[in-house]
Amino acid sequence: MKPIRTSFALLAVLLVAASPLVAKKGGGPPTSPGKYSDWADEIDRLEVVESFKLADYNRIVVTQLDAGDVGLPSEDDNTYTAVKQVLGDTATPLVEGMREAEGKKLPAEVGAADASAAGTLLLRGKVLEMDPGSRAARYWGGFGAGSARTKISGEVVDAASGKVLLRFTQERRSGVGVGGGGYPQLMNRNLRKIGEDVVLILQAF
Repeated sequence: MKPIRTSFALLAVLLVAASPLVAKKGGGPPTSPGKYSDWADEIDRLEVVESFKLADYNRIVVTQLDAGDVGLPSEDDNTYTAVKQVLGDTATPLVEGMREAEGKKLPAEVGAADASAAGTLLLRGKVLEMDPGSRAARYWGGFGAGSARTKISGEVVDAASGKVLLRFTQERRSGVGVGGGGYPQLMNRNLRKIGEDVVLILQAF
């Protein structure tokens, strides 16, 4: 019976020794330089270019996203005006989402790409897709039918040095609203949610 008792004792030692590794694995999402997919089970793609401390910054400036490559509906489509309207000001809903998620800990504001003051992070990027979906499909179909879809790629930059700290790609969808949800309402909601996603990333650092 002694070999059995020895085996149990050895197993207990191994489990105790392994526990720090389990705790470490179960901690926050990774922040080391590298490329990640499904980061924190929320962010589609994230590249940590350079490690940093969020505490070193006191504000974040969000620029208008480049929308030059976005495919637009035809001008006679009832979604054309709505898509043009949302693309005309992408920064405001992003900032609104960031403020809702962060409060006053890291003030977010709409600004220009040349904001180079010390302690400033700069968020810039481009719209990859701005799909208004179908209001009729949302109203009659349900279960995600006709959802509006917004996808962007972005960079978080140290404004003073110009160094890129993070790169990300994120998509959000919205398909619920009164009467199927208005087109600008849902596309702006997607942008606000992406703003919240950016805060989720930043809070890990």
